[in-house]
Amino acid sequence: MKKVYLVLITVLVLSLALFGCGTRDQETVMKDLAQVQKDLTSYQSQATMTVTANNTTQKYSIETWYKAPNFYRIALGNQQKEITQVIVRNEEGIFVVSPQLKKSFRFKGDWAENQGHVYLYHAVLDRILKAKETDFDTAEGKYIFTLNMEPENPLVAKQQITLADSNYAPKQVALLDKNKNAVVSVDYESFKTGVEFKDDAFTPEAAMTLAPEDATPVMAGAKDFGIIEPRYVPSGVKLAEPRETKNSILLQFQGDTPFSIIEERPAAKVASLSEGELVDLWGNTGVITGQAGDYRSLHWIHNGVEFSLTGKMAVDEMVKIAQSMIGGGK
Repeated sequence: MKKVYLVLITVLVLSLALFGCGTRDQETVMKDLAQVQKDLTSYQSQATMTVTANNTTQKYSIETWYKAPNFYRIALGNQQKEITQVIVRNEEGIFVVSPQLKKSFRFKGDWAENQGHVYLYHAVLDRILKAKETDFDTAEGKYIFTLNMEPENPLVAKQQITLADSNYAPKQVALLDKNKNAVVSVDYESFKTGVEFKDDAFTPEAAMTLAPEDATPVMAGAKDFGIIEPRYVPSGVKLAEPRETKNSILLQFQGDTPFSIIEERPAAKVASLSEGELVDLWGNTGVITGQAGDYRSLHWIHNGVEFSLTGKMAVDEMVKIAQSMIGGGK
């Protein structure tokens, strides 16, 4: 009888041990992620970004290249995977390139760590490892991390990161509103590490060649896109009569927080900004310049139209206005 009990106990212990082999606790996973981050030398990924805002849903393609310690190339495209904008980081700084328009901005900054984590796996790992509060959960084949949004965003309350439990490859990064609905979701279609890149892979010159072969450059000064108005403006503000010049449209908003927006087809050129901040417009990026007297300008390009928003307001308000204009024009 004692032998029977011993056999049963042994079987039970072995069963529990085997059952536990497939599940790691949060502390073990965090240690593993720290090692993954340390060993990461390069990667390449393909993903689809879905943005749900202003009662519209838009999809973008994202191809990301990374080479340790801090080189990256993020090619953003439309649903047909035609490249519309490329963000390049190398030893000379950060470049935002619009291949079809043959236009690029160069400036200094650390966008990847501040906002670019939605696009960059190594920055995602950094977010998880440095988070002050982390909700950890498991699902079939997945580890799920829910973190507070940093920096704070009036539209996004939480960020949810899903990794494969077999190798910690990224599966999804989602930005959730206060009702836990996804405002932005990045769904990974492929992810590969240990990739070898060409010597010029992370240059703006190489990024400039990514325009579709049959793309027709937009004529600078062409005013064929109509008047594109923001869907969101701060309270106490209203639009005055739009003013049109030969090459541009000027929207002036009057009230408690006055600001202006210039819309035009840009000329092809290379612009250098020694002091500028990249901001994420979800599937697009903008550049904020100047803070003298709290006056700032936010520049971005969408659908071949260049926008310049200028006013004395907080950065997050400028970003909300710009995000509400994404999808306008043609």
